[in-house]
Amino acid sequence: MRTQDAAGIGLSGLCLVHCLGLPVLISLSPSLMWMENELIHIGLASVALIVWLTVLPKWPTGQSGLVVKAIALAGLGLLFLGALWEVSETFEKVVTSIGAVTLAASHLLAWKGSHRTAAPHA
Repeated sequence: MRTQDAAGIGLSGLCLVHCLGLPVLISLSPSLMWMENELIHIGLASVALIVWLTVLPKWPTGQSGLVVKAIALAGLGLLFLGALWEVSETFEKVVTSIGAVTLAASHLLAWKGSHRTAAPHA
């Protein structure tokens, strides 16, 4: 797996842990309350965007590449929507979680697509 795709999947996992696990961690240690700051959400989404822009040129081209890029854009859009649109905490968690999983899936699909095209033909 390419380092950038692995980083993208790892970052998506970090987003999930932050979004879903942070309430539990804060209940165990209230000193972690600073991690609820909205700037952290925007920062994580921004890092995800930077990783995606870095790996984008290495992703497959053609119709399958467009599909993977569209999936990634949807995931990024959901991450930023969850970070910027404060409807409710539940909305934020659901939208951000779906965005993180979608973005991780796009990295996995891109890796599989590039791995498939790089394999020698028999």
